[in-house]
Amino acid sequence: MKSLLTFDTLITPKFIKFFFYVGVFFCMLTGFGTFISILLGCINGAQMSGSSSAMGAILGLILGLIAGTIVTLVGIVLARVSSELTLVIFMIRDELAWQRENTTKSSLS
Repeated sequence: MKSLLTFDTLITPKFIKFFFYVGVFFCMLTGFGTFISILLGCINGAQMSGSSSAMGAILGLILGLIAGTIVTLVGIVLARVSSELTLVIFMIRDELAWQRENTTKSSLS
């Protein structure tokens, strides 16, 4: 408990996995929102131009699936990379703290 109050032990790395999964959830929501937005936009555009709304729905379905998948995958990759970079920073900090402790112990001997 004392190390927690004196900031000797970091608790942030324990939360990084949770935040990654939250980021993946929001990436999936964003991808789904992109899909719906493109689908409705293509249907609306087809109706306004006077052409068949079925053709707009098919075009919107194809474009929406492609764009929604790309948005989701890119978001998940970026969430993973940012999580890993954060973990690397904490690993470097732990390694430097270990080296500092061992250097001071060996110099005192």
